[in-house]
Amino acid sequence: MPDHDLIARCRSGDESAWTVLVDRYAPLILSIPRRYGLGSAQCDDVFAEVCLILVRNLRSVRDVQALPQWLIRTTSRATWALARKERRELPPDLPPLTGAAPPEEFVALLEEEQQVRDALEQISARCRKLLELLYFAAPTPSYDNVAKKLGVPRGSLGPTRRRCLDRMKKVLVSKQDSGAS
Repeated sequence: MPDHDLIARCRSGDESAWTVLVDRYAPLILSIPRRYGLGSAQCDDVFAEVCLILVRNLRSVRDVQALPQWLIRTTSRATWALARKERRELPPDLPPLTGAAPPEEFVALLEEEQQVRDALEQISARCRKLLELLYFAAPTPSYDNVAKKLGVPRGSLGPTRRRCLDRMKKVLVSKQDSGAS
């Protein structure tokens, strides 16, 4: 379901739409405090804070396509506030803890990551599982282990991976084309 429809349903009080919206953006929201080295409990605190802010402000979101960027900025600020409150040491390669918006490169990276997560949701479960195992599992499993987990011959992984990546590319290009018009 497109964000526009989902948000309209949320605004009308549809609880199942809220669940879908939160599930859709949870990886994006949680990725930010994780990048800053916050622990699991602190990431959960930031997530809860951002969800509360979203609930309070959803009616004022005018540009639904800007929701990911709004979430990135809101989450960054919530992360910074918590880190300042706890006076935590943060990784030096991340944007500084200021009240300003995060640098555009950081925002762009997070938006791209969200686009990949969205695209993964739009391909088949089989392709999604294969790509998650090959590119997101830590540590990366061997092709033999991937084949075993998927119950397929090892020799089929390369061609299947190529088809799955092609499907992902089509979804991403389609999304870019629809966003440009």
